[in-house]
Amino acid sequence: MWILAQRDPITGMPEGFGGVQWKDVTNIHPLALTAVLVLGIAILVLSRRWAVLPMFILVCFVSSVQKIVVFGMDFNLLRIMVLFAVARLLLRSEWRSFVWKPIDTAVTLWVISSIFIHTMQQGTASAFVNRLGFGFDAFGMYFVFRCLIRDFEDLDRTILGCILVSIPVALAFLVENRTGRNAFSVFGGVPAITIVREGRLRCQGAFSHAILAGCFWASLIPLFAARWWKSGNGKIWAITGLVTCSIIIICCASSTPVFAAICVLVGGAMFFLRRHMRIVRWGIVVTLISLHMVMKASVWHLISRVSAVGGSTGWHRYYLIDRAIAHFGEWWLLGTKSTLHWGQGLFDITNQYILEGVLGGALTLGFFLLVIMLAFGGVGRLWRKTAANPYYLALSWALGVSLFVHCMNFIGVSYFGQIYMIWYLVLAMIGSLTPTSRIMVKKIVPSVPRPAQKNLLRETVR
Repeated sequence: MWILAQRDPITGMPEGFGGVQWKDVTNIHPLALTAVLVLGIAILVLSRRWAVLPMFILVCFVSSVQKIVVFGMDFNLLRIMVLFAVARLLLRSEWRSFVWKPIDTAVTLWVISSIFIHTMQQGTASAFVNRLGFGFDAFGMYFVFRCLIRDFEDLDRTILGCILVSIPVALAFLVENRTGRNAFSVFGGVPAITIVREGRLRCQGAFSHAILAGCFWASLIPLFAARWWKSGNGKIWAITGLVTCSIIIICCASSTPVFAAICVLVGGAMFFLRRHMRIVRWGIVVTLISLHMVMKASVWHLISRVSAVGGSTGWHRYYLIDRAIAHFGEWWLLGTKSTLHWGQGLFDITNQYILEGVLGGALTLGFFLLVIMLAFGGVGRLWRKTAANPYYLALSWALGVSLFVHCMNFIGVSYFGQIYMIWYLVLAMIGSLTPTSRIMVKKIVPSVPRPAQKNLLRETVR
């Protein structure tokens, strides 16, 4: 059975993929240093609607192990970009438009819980420093994106920028697929010779792992597809984005991104049942419970039978879930220091939900699920408030589909490296666009006729 490399017990990062071997080591390439300085200046000078693009470019072309260590604290280049973004917000007073919402509270509780519970569990200063790094990433990226993306026009520009970046990324993946050589290995953290499994090259570019590279771009498919409903050349850009994402996912040769793409199709199809989603959700719950009662094995055993690409480790993912449930009494309060004794290979926690529980107990996992629940609730309010504008309606639903893709990814992989950026970006987009007042409704649906706006305002107040 193929599994990821062994993880550091504190960081949870796999060795050789931006983890143990790069810990507490300054690793900065002249090209990477030049890139972060140029892109950092770009964040400061670009208009707000394009300000997210430099960070997106960095994560797509520079590996996450490029960093500077200061007094034992790792500042990877993405964290340095966050500092540039914070400086921009302060210099331009762009933080003043920020409106606190329930999802912001949930994100804050999730991060604080993870920091303190994991520190209590490990009882070491290094664990506290590590969790502070996690908190810096989560708070920094999430709230920066919340301040920079305020309305649908900001979202539209961000998506267009991502499509433009996807073109050279797809070309780089094609080159890697044809040559078996990863040009981004010059930065470290990724292998120079592309990994082969079951006769397939698992291309990863600058990303921390081939699975995460595919999941990263799969989560953007619904947002790219939404531009089909934008007037003008929207259809051209939508097709471009779908083609580039498909190329990248195929080159990754991993089951999880393929299933993520299938989830995009399922989520898109649910648009036609959008007014009956409560029935759909309860139907799924009842179906799973019924299957669990009639099956000889547990219902989550179905995961072991799923494979889209040869060499898939579905059984490992099933066994991890099964053992986590069996050992609930061990980790529910403060998490657990190790899962090695759960079973063979289970030091590799390829499930984000379980990882949240292992690092921070049931409380942290609960807050993490609360973030997801509030995000879905926000999407539900958003598409109802934008029903009169086809493009905004498509974008609203696409945000929900992207969130759904991440939630399904969490079953098959735990996040590390660059993919966290796109996770926080999706949460921030939803948080910023979710209407909570008259001002928000007028801002996000400016093209709605006055009579329709009155109806929307009446629903919002209600």
